[in-house]
Amino acid sequence: MPTSETPHQPRVRLTEARVSYNLSQQEVADEIGTTYVNVSRWERGITRPNPYFRRKLCALFNKTEEELDLLTARTERGKSGRSSSSGASSAPATVAAPVVQRVIYDPAIPLLPAIPLVGREKDLAVIRQRLKGSGNMALTALNGLPGVGKTALSVALAHDGELREFFKDGILWAGLGPQPNLPGIFSRWGNLLGISFAEMTKLGSDEARAKAIRNAIGDRAMLIIIDDAWKLEEALAFRVGGSHCAHLVTTRFPNIASHMALGNAINIRELGESESISLLNLLAPQVIYREQQKVHDLVQAVGGLPLALTLIGNYLRKQAYSGPARRITSALERLSNAEVRLKLKEPHIPAESHPSLPNEQSLSIQSIIAVTDQLLDEETRRALYALSVFPPKPNTFSEEAAMAVAACGTDELDALSDAGMLESNGERYLLHQVISDYALLQISDEQLTAAQEHLVAYYADYVEEHKKDYEQLEEDSSTIEATLEIAYEIDESIAFIRGVCAFAPFLLLRGLYVQAEHYLEQAYEKVVDQNDQTRHAQVLLYLGETAQKRGESQKAEQYLLRGLEIARSNADNERICALLGNLGDIKWRSGDLKQAEDYLTEGLALAQQIGDIERMSNLLKSLGPVVTNQGNYQKATEYLEQGLALSRQINNHEQACLLLSNLGVLAGMMGKYEPAEMYFQEGLLLARQLGHREQICILLLNLGAVSVDKKNYMQAKAYFQEGLAISRQMGYPEGTSMLLLNLGEIAVIEKNHIQAEKYLQETLALAKQLGRPLIIARTMLEYGKLHLQQAELESAEKDFCEVLTTASKGNLDLIAMANYGLAQVAARQNDLVRATSLGKESLAILETMGDPNSKEVGEWLQSLHN
Repeated sequence: MPTSETPHQPRVRLTEARVSYNLSQQEVADEIGTTYVNVSRWERGITRPNPYFRRKLCALFNKTEEELDLLTARTERGKSGRSSSSGASSAPATVAAPVVQRVIYDPAIPLLPAIPLVGREKDLAVIRQRLKGSGNMALTALNGLPGVGKTALSVALAHDGELREFFKDGILWAGLGPQPNLPGIFSRWGNLLGISFAEMTKLGSDEARAKAIRNAIGDRAMLIIIDDAWKLEEALAFRVGGSHCAHLVTTRFPNIASHMALGNAINIRELGESESISLLNLLAPQVIYREQQKVHDLVQAVGGLPLALTLIGNYLRKQAYSGPARRITSALERLSNAEVRLKLKEPHIPAESHPSLPNEQSLSIQSIIAVTDQLLDEETRRALYALSVFPPKPNTFSEEAAMAVAACGTDELDALSDAGMLESNGERYLLHQVISDYALLQISDEQLTAAQEHLVAYYADYVEEHKKDYEQLEEDSSTIEATLEIAYEIDESIAFIRGVCAFAPFLLLRGLYVQAEHYLEQAYEKVVDQNDQTRHAQVLLYLGETAQKRGESQKAEQYLLRGLEIARSNADNERICALLGNLGDIKWRSGDLKQAEDYLTEGLALAQQIGDIERMSNLLKSLGPVVTNQGNYQKATEYLEQGLALSRQINNHEQACLLLSNLGVLAGMMGKYEPAEMYFQEGLLLARQLGHREQICILLLNLGAVSVDKKNYMQAKAYFQEGLAISRQMGYPEGTSMLLLNLGEIAVIEKNHIQAEKYLQETLALAKQLGRPLIIARTMLEYGKLHLQQAELESAEKDFCEVLTTASKGNLDLIAMANYGLAQVAARQNDLVRATSLGKESLAILETMGDPNSKEVGEWLQSLHN
């Protein structure tokens, strides 16, 4: 026979080892690569495993062959206590060898995955340092969203060479999950530490087992990992290490982590975009290379959650393997659907199983989140589903908004936070993209409709109430925009129109003209359908403002005139004032100063009649530049100073910013550069505080102009370049054209002819596109100066003549400077009579206006006759 063992003598120690690990015979068979029939025959003593399987069993249970009853001399050992047949005395007892304390590596520690951790180097370093600390530092807790990689980090640390060297006596692992087998884990640990199965069985409580484990550990230096704790008392039960041990706890519940780590828990965050793409590149490199934009969209869709990225990467790799390119394209298309992403699944690998799920259940994002969802009470679960109507992380929402939308109280929000389903930055809440997708799949149509209606109603009121609180609107802007989209889709017309009309001024202030136009055009459809005359005029007002800022003057005027007609028919005086103010601005910019003044003075009289201080301030702000261009600086100053006083009276910082800008321009035109700069700096400070990008551009433009007047060209260019970058970003063509013009002016002064030509060419194209004769005239003036420098007298004369035909009669400063340019051309052509006549005409206008350029012209005339 192959063995001398007595048939059917059970191997009790082998059975005890398996039971202590809470493993079935089938699970042992799966672990070592055999059948449960063989395991059963080994345990019953019918057969003995061959050397290969003996080694596998010893490794699995971290025991020797003797400790598992796998030696061949079991019958001889059984007979050794009897007398020999010859009646000789028994052999002398042998002296026991000294016990050598073994290094213990818990066989329950999951295997390292084939793909290494990505983007966790800093986390690993911090955790490693803490675990090697002493006292409270050696008790470290990790918390984070389901699927963020807490277990993966723990597995990496359990296999970390530096930690294994530091914790020289080994590592114990307790995988808990929602339904842990505490006695089984304690029994396995007891077995590993030399406590027999029988002794552990006698211990009647987890507390007693924990004490026995603690005593067995003694002075050993061990790392104890408590993975996926769902209850605080269960995590605490495994704090059994002595003074030379460290404990690492992972949990999805922030309160457990905080309690275990005494407030020093480490929150494991999602991966950043580059790290997410690196992980996908490891899993499916051929896909990343070919479909970069779609991969970027996928990373955004799952919010950098490592488990989601791993499932996606594995799925894409399988689709790409030996398949045509269309399979990758189709796979990416399917993954654009949230439900498909959530339900991507993989079978459990026993050695890498997730503690939150039973072995028979497949691993997916949905299954991982559902485990927590199922533990929530009905009200808390309903609140989670309702919150999915908010835009997901990184967007935030207030507690007040959350309670209004979910129709819940703080108890439900606290329960969601404690469950790790709802994040907080201390003041506001965030819902991760994947959890939001999951919740949207669970919510019923009835619940979804109710949540959307609550969202729309809340934010319609909120935006109206806070329409001047630009910082608050900025914080909630993404949610407000999402709410407007929902309101339009579910046909909540009245709330949609209210929201758009209250939100439009903020969008215009921030320079978000495309968004403003989109919502206003939709609102226009709704007001026509609703026959809402009051809101009709208001929507047309904002459509006119938007078109004006986008350089579409003709379209803007049509909107405003139609709005004015409706407002007059409704005797809506407040709206009439606003529309007249905007029409005045359009006429001023187009050079029709007379019509501009008529609109503005009518609006001002009406505003004074109804006592609307805000409208009075706004109209005075526009009247200032109109009379400035007519050469009446004193009256312009009076208008602007009165408007500034009114804006300060009502704490309208936006209006004050505009008035300060206009006062600065006026001061600069009068050669008062120091006051001008003070006005501009004060206005710029306000504009930056408000986030008023249009005014930031204008004030940087004006500060640059002051620097030019002070001949500080380097500083001027810095102002202009900063303003130009902002203007291009926001799509503000008028600001862009003016900033380019001023950069061109400096290039002319510095005789950088190539750069000057480039700036002026782009300026002229924009000005003609906008229909801005004033900007065209100023550009041609600079072209004339450039051609004078290049001694191209014919071109210069043509440029200056074009200034005279383009500028309106009210642009006296431009007319004067064009005549001065023509005078210089005449002088170079030796026509001193004409040169003198044009020069004197120019000087007379400039002196009447108090324009500082009069000094240069006067000196030139004097030199001409010397």
